[in-house]
Amino acid sequence: MKKLLFFLPCLLFSKEITLDYLVSKPRSIPKDYYIWRFLDQNVTALDAQKALEQASFVNRKIFFRYAKKIKNPHIERIAQCLAMDAKKLCKQESSCIAASISPYKFLQLPSDEQRELYKKLKKFPKIEKEYRFLLSKHPVALSMKEPRKYLWLFNRCGSRYRKEHFNFWLPKIFLQKLSLEKEFSTFIRLALTDDLKNIELSLLKLSPKYLNASDSFKVALIALKYHRNSFAIPYLQKALNMAYYQSHKDRAAYWLYRITKKRTYLDHLLNSWDLNIYTILTYETTHKLYRDFCTVKKFGTTCDINTSDPFVGLQVDKRLKEGNLTKLKKMFQCDNTDFIYANIIEKERHYKIHPFVMPYEDLLQNTDTNTKALLYALAKQESKFYPGSVSRSFALGPLQFMPFLAKATAKKLQIKNFDLDMMFDEKVAVPFALDHIRYLQRWLERNPLLIAYAYNGGYGYTKRKIFPLFRKYDAMLAMELVSYEETKEYGKKVLANYYVYRYLLHKPTTVLSALKKAALFVRNHQKR
Repeated sequence: MKKLLFFLPCLLFSKEITLDYLVSKPRSIPKDYYIWRFLDQNVTALDAQKALEQASFVNRKIFFRYAKKIKNPHIERIAQCLAMDAKKLCKQESSCIAASISPYKFLQLPSDEQRELYKKLKKFPKIEKEYRFLLSKHPVALSMKEPRKYLWLFNRCGSRYRKEHFNFWLPKIFLQKLSLEKEFSTFIRLALTDDLKNIELSLLKLSPKYLNASDSFKVALIALKYHRNSFAIPYLQKALNMAYYQSHKDRAAYWLYRITKKRTYLDHLLNSWDLNIYTILTYETTHKLYRDFCTVKKFGTTCDINTSDPFVGLQVDKRLKEGNLTKLKKMFQCDNTDFIYANIIEKERHYKIHPFVMPYEDLLQNTDTNTKALLYALAKQESKFYPGSVSRSFALGPLQFMPFLAKATAKKLQIKNFDLDMMFDEKVAVPFALDHIRYLQRWLERNPLLIAYAYNGGYGYTKRKIFPLFRKYDAMLAMELVSYEETKEYGKKVLANYYVYRYLLHKPTTVLSALKKAALFVRNHQKR
């Protein structure tokens, strides 16, 4: 057994979290998670204040728990105001309104209530000035005098208001002015995902020279949505030439090849070093086998390291960024740290090799290949198999369970004395994930892509927002049009991982078949 003593701090994995424990830890996402948990205990207002001062980022979860503990009427009032809807907010005092007002809330009110609310903003001249033009009969027309103000309103007014008031043709000169503003990328994304056809078609008149690589690709998607494939070509070429990530270059090359059938784009994809759905699909459509990946061998030894400790993961990440990778690689040649070893060799080779690990053998003995491959694909994308992984939203463990889902699953599986830190233990995390995956399989006909969407964004979001895309568009285009950026990319990466794991588990499948089955399921689902 290899000893890595410098990686073994005393970790508190008990239900009680102390202020001393928090003070001893570095500012980080794991520390924020423990601050959030600390504030749920029976702590004094002074200790709550000291804990908050330790946070690296105060999100709403932390703030609302802090507000309950601090016993400060002003802080408590801010928390109450932030949670209010427009109708209730309108009846409050000016400071409450100032703390919580947004264009979305303001525009939900009838005009008489808007004026009443606006009068209360006189104590806050900056906010009063910002909202003054919203009282006019035509705030959108007024906003067009100032591109920054137009984007401020467009990006914050809500989908319904955008569809009712913003969906008209925009002059090219105005779009050129908008392109100089920081919020222009958000404007393009919302126009695309809200189906604001007039704005979308206006954007096709804007030269690619006004766009960055990401925005160029989005405008290309607009052209593809409306069957104007030739219009998409210059935007895709800009995306291909200017994209930073190889996967984004491959994405542009894939669509250029689909439109033009030019050999140069096909060769780009066949010679790409990145593993993604675009390269895999290209191999499939040219009847070649994509095998540009490898597995991590068994080492026959274990390392004395507690990878369930979130703060150990921080130390590992720090060493990956700063340390000697060759030396680190030797240190982690252990069966229980093969996922760390995989990350090291991937980084060492500048991400041009693609190592895959397959842990949890004892926990997956009676699991079918489809489910096993899907669980591996999800874990690789969620956490790269780090047991102590914590996200900014406090998703926990190798399968990144949100606290509310972890508690609900614990109740369902009748786990006594459940504590959220148990999600850092693979013996808990894997059975919980299997339960949730099987639930989604029942609703989504075991389709890996649709399950990936639901695992990340929720079944409700998948059914409400993603199903209509697969009914209306080609499956690949539907994937590109998913409104939530994280869920969109998550689905692609999980599907690519799933393809690899099915091969490694000796039951190969194709990405193309998963896409076809997803589209077929969604269209049949509509008929039920």
